[in-house]
Amino acid sequence: MNIEQQLAETKHWEERYRLIIQAGKNLPEPNEEELATMHGIPGCEVQVWFKFTEKTDRTFHFQAYSEARIMNGLLWILLQRIENQTPEALRQFDLTAYFNALGIAQRLSSTRLNGLKHIEEILHNL
Repeated sequence: MNIEQQLAETKHWEERYRLIIQAGKNLPEPNEEELATMHGIPGCEVQVWFKFTEKTDRTFHFQAYSEARIMNGLLWILLQRIENQTPEALRQFDLTAYFNALGIAQRLSSTRLNGLKHIEEILHNL
């Protein structure tokens, strides 16, 4: 069962929160050189870094990292959804609708959501 199914089937926010934090453990921590090539994302209450690389097939590879465990979980979940997508698919991506469908958007602080919305703006401009 993937993370989207797990979140959708979870009834209580505490269990979703635990799943999100667990998911963040899958996000590789960049070394200092990698971190230096990533862009800081404004609008979030914690440091968030993000990077994209266009591949030869016109899809994209993404890296992201945060100093906060919950944010790393949200980033990992997001990366599972957007990895290897075309620019056209990324321009259509609606972050709020996606997180609403997973049952997590309504519990996110506005500053966390703001940081993620900045990533969505980047995706819409690829």
